Amino acid sequence: MKKSTFCDGVTRRDCLQVGVLGGLGLSLSNVLRLQAAEANPKPTADSVLFINLAGGPAHLDTLDRKPEAPAETQGEFKSIASKMPGLSVCEHLPKVSQIIDRFSLLRGIGHSAGSHPQAQSWLSTGNRPTPALLYPSMGSVTSKELSSKPDLPPYVAIPTTEWSAGYMGDAFSPFKTNAVPKPGRPFQVRGISRGEGLTLSKVNRREQLLKKVDRRFRDTKTNSQLLEALDKFGKQAHSMITSERAQSAFDVNREAESIRKLFGPSEFEQSLLLGCRLIEFGVPFVTVTYQGWDTHLNNFAGHKRLLGPLDAGLPAAIEMLTSKGLLDRTLVVTMGEFGRTPKINQNVGRDHYPRVNWSLLTGGGVKPGQLIGGTDKAGASPDDSTDITLDDIAATIYHSLGVDPLTEYTTNTARPALLVPEGRMMSQLFG
Repeated sequence: MKKSTFCDGVTRRDCLQVGVLGGLGLSLSNVLRLQAAEANPKPTADSVLFINLAGGPAHLDTLDRKPEAPAETQGEFKSIASKMPGLSVCEHLPKVSQIIDRFSLLRGIGHSAGSHPQAQSWLSTGNRPTPALLYPSMGSVTSKELSSKPDLPPYVAIPTTEWSAGYMGDAFSPFKTNAVPKPGRPFQVRGISRGEGLTLSKVNRREQLLKKVDRRFRDTKTNSQLLEALDKFGKQAHSMITSERAQSAFDVNREAESIRKLFGPSEFEQSLLLGCRLIEFGVPFVTVTYQGWDTHLNNFAGHKRLLGPLDAGLPAAIEMLTSKGLLDRTLVVTMGEFGRTPKINQNVGRDHYPRVNWSLLTGGGVKPGQLIGGTDKAGASPDDSTDITLDDIAATIYHSLGVDPLTEYTTNTARPALLVPEGRMMSQLFG
């Protein structure tokens, strides 16, 4: 896959490297916008469900199988055929194998961040981490750029996340549930659910008291971003706790039994049930974080345990969104921050491997049944035709939401910053 070029064949990155922008009489922002103009970012989705396989699943043991590789590379799992022509998958993903033709699968995604915090930062923002600037996550940008319901947070993390608002400030941070529903039990979310004895009249009295305190300290000199965040969260908390609609959105027990029975009792499956319900109620960006994939020890036992809920939960989420008519306008992205080494270590584990990764995408205008990119015979490097980065993933997600990846923000230190200056929208994903 080739990088986009200008009409004279010079790539955007080439321009930056040789310093020709001044000679062309164009600013960096203008040049990048010209390069992206053909992408024509018209929204194909109004919400994103990002399933974060935190820790990094082993690509070779999941969706980038190498049946002809040596045993020391293949490991313990067998391969099974899938409904996507030419693609075999891990034996522990039988349900996913039967619906994978409803997705586009990207393989050979590469980057250079070998630690979890740096790789998650890159994944969440589409920018290589740098100590000079803390970039905002895609959820934070979405909460700023897209309209949302006033009684629900625009960006929800189930149950939690390391993704941050970066230079945008805490006012655009995710709302973390810090808990996961359990089948048949009331689900209490701190800051939304009304505890025993808490009435609307008590909530309103507290709100009036807060307003008096706000007026008293309105002129206090302090961190403006902090004040903005406190003001926003205070208003949002009052809206959520007094809204019957918000109470309903987080109460998965109000979901139809025919939907609830699609999801098993695992925390991951119940998180997906809640995530899909929140999207139905108008939350534009939801992350579901599925921890545990950092399998330096006992990789195969760990993956077998984790793949069961993934194999059950992902098809259930797609069926729920489809049955409610939501999949066409919801982009569903499933991936971790990196892959894992082809070499199996002495602890029967696999180590961090940012050179190769995969991503499953469906809904939100994505053309299904595509296999894009690949890896070499050993699963050690992207093949010669593949050049996919985390920057490209972020730019594509923004494009699907109608957000220009080259939008320029100003940081709290008056520094101009483009959202994803190095990413390119992957137009082949969309039909």
